[in-house]
Amino acid sequence: MLDAFPALKSGRPDIMQLNDDMTVQINQSAPKAQSDRAIIDQYADMSVSMSDGLGARLGAIYKAARDAGQLPKTAALLNKENGLVGRGGSTGPAKNHYANPRPYVRFPERLQYRDKPGGNAWAGQDGSYPSGHTSQAFWQGVSLATMLPELAPQILARASDAGNNRIVMGAHYPLDVMAGHMMGQKIVQRRWADPEFRDLYAQATTELRQVLEDGCGATLAVCIAADTPYLPTDQALAVYRQRLTYGFPLVGQAGQPMTVPDGAESLLRTSHPDLTDAQRRQVLALTAIDSGEPLDLGTAGSWERIDLAAAMTAKITVAADGTVSLAGAATVDPSPGPAASSTPADPGATTRGSAAAGRGVRAPRRPGRRS
Repeated sequence: MLDAFPALKSGRPDIMQLNDDMTVQINQSAPKAQSDRAIIDQYADMSVSMSDGLGARLGAIYKAARDAGQLPKTAALLNKENGLVGRGGSTGPAKNHYANPRPYVRFPERLQYRDKPGGNAWAGQDGSYPSGHTSQAFWQGVSLATMLPELAPQILARASDAGNNRIVMGAHYPLDVMAGHMMGQKIVQRRWADPEFRDLYAQATTELRQVLEDGCGATLAVCIAADTPYLPTDQALAVYRQRLTYGFPLVGQAGQPMTVPDGAESLLRTSHPDLTDAQRRQVLALTAIDSGEPLDLGTAGSWERIDLAAAMTAKITVAADGTVSLAGAATVDPSPGPAASSTPADPGATTRGSAAAGRGVRAPRRPGRRS
């Protein structure tokens, strides 16, 4: 799933130069608040430090419960060191295989060093591709999003921020972060595809939602509606989509059909519980980004093209023959900003929304080709 990289490194010096230049720009331009958060994510268990993705109040309840040991089943799945979801998902073998030097090894003079007192943020000399911190952020964040699909856009945007923070730290390039994102999603897909592991997710989900409701004193829907979100939904969707590509130019042909990776539909089991696996695959295809991106493996199955935030929040219609279509023609801008309004769905079709779509989330379409 990561094997597009060698061809870029050997045959696309323009892409590799842009990879370097974006790393420098993101590292040098980060404001203090972003830098501070990047340092926290460098060392923390991100299944806890990403608690702000749940919202101001719910995030505080979640963090307090994790710190107090009141979410043992959730912690058993998501812990940084020994979480069951991430077990066996090390990026080490891939880093050794691709052996791409980190930014701070290649051009430290172009980067701003960011760290806590006594820290060792630039100590690692292992390969940069893929980003291990980003993979961790996404297997933790995607897991949380499947457990709390009502908050999927915000949780996934926070995981995306954690990945981007690796560039802020000067430890990784955008292509590393994109690859780590893909790997983290794949790890969670394998867990949700396992019936026995799904039972562990179900137990942790029940525990988590109960603790949040008890702490908030109302149903989760009421608590979410009254909370201050990490980001407005449209902005969360836009940030997430932009970081799927980081604005790289296409290296392959645009407009090709989406080949959904085997098993990826399992990631939509909680956001679209009434759909079949085949229908969930259609949702992933309908919400995918364009073909031809640098890490797109085309007909081999493209993890880069999956826009999980869009898919989890998509509002769809189901035709009489079981095929699905997006219930509206709203867009998600590939850069942060408000999405356009959706158009009414076909009144003759059955409309089904995800958990988040029930809160007014609009289904996106794929953006046009970028030069």
